[in-house]
Order: sequence, then structure tokens, then C-alpha cells
Amino acid sequence: MATARGRRGTAAQRIVSMVASGRWGHEGREAQLVISIEMLETLAHVLTRQGASPDGAEAYIEAVMGIMKHGPGELDPYLLLGGREQFAMADAEDAGVLATAFASSAALLVTDNLKDFQTRDAIRVDTRLVQAASGQRQLYALRHRRSDVDVIVAHPLDVIVWLEQRLDFEPDALWSEISRQAANRV
Repeated sequence: MATARGRRGTAAQRIVSMVASGRWGHEGREAQLVISIEMLETLAHVLTRQGASPDGAEAYIEAVMGIMKHGPGELDPYLLLGGREQFAMADAEDAGVLATAFASSAALLVTDNLKDFQTRDAIRVDTRLVQAASGQRQLYALRHRRSDVDVIVAHPLDVIVWLEQRLDFEPDALWSEISRQAANRV
């Protein structure tokens, strides 16, 4: 969508490019896109609402599924029959996104929509202030843990910085490092 708006080199575009290549960061670690059927349907609705033709939206969805199917895990979109209810979130779609991350044992969920993922069970650490069109914005990361699954939710700008710092994206290691960095800023 940023490309269609004439933007180049955004954090989101860089992350999508890495995931599409199946490689993540300087070391070329494997990257696997994870998405649910419901998330794809929502994306199709958003694209058509923003003016894409039905065929254009379908082509975009096919491209996203191709990235997932041709990633290292060669995955198909997840069909979630439940799981949203375990997350006390105001938006059912966001709860579905988090449920998908848990179902797939994803280590990292990258979103600009941090506030909707902040639940009473999430642990938060402020990462940095950035300049936004509306003024300064505090970025932060969230950690959601349940039994044997641990997911870090982060903004694309933070993820790009962490990639440049060559941080380990395994949740325990990543959380430890970003918490250490936050404590050093205080």
C-alpha cells in the first residue's frame, strides 16, 4: 500500500521485502510469514474499500499467500476455529491476529497498531520516541506469554533498528535486550 502511495524504503516495505525473500536480517536467518484465512479476507475487504478492483484485491491476496507458501515453512494460511476468546481485546480482528501468532508459535508480530494489542496480560517496555505527523509518539514493545508460546509485538520502526543491531529475535533474548536498552535510557 505504501508503494501505491509513492513511498519508498519505509520500515514496513523493508520488512515485507525480507519476509518475501524468506530471509531476515544481516545473517540471512529464515523468515516465515504467518497469516490466517480470516486475516486474508479482512485484507481483501480493506483493499476493495480503498478502491482496489475485486480482481486486484484477489491478485494481492494470492501474492501474500504465495509468500507464505514459498517461505521456509511452506505454510498454508491458518484456519482458526477458536482462540480469540483467550485474549481480552476490544477488537475481535486483532484478537484473531494474536491468536494466529500463538497458533503458529510466532516469535514476533509486527504492527503499527500497538495500542490494540496492549492487554492487561501483556508486559510493556517503552522503546523510543519517534517524530510522527501528529507530534512525538512513544513506541513500545509488548510481550504476550501463554504456557509454551511467547510472542513479542513490536512496531516496524523498532524491528528495523533491532535488525540493524543484529539482535536475536528469540523472545527471551529479544525481551532481555530491549529491556536492558530501556533501562539504560532512564
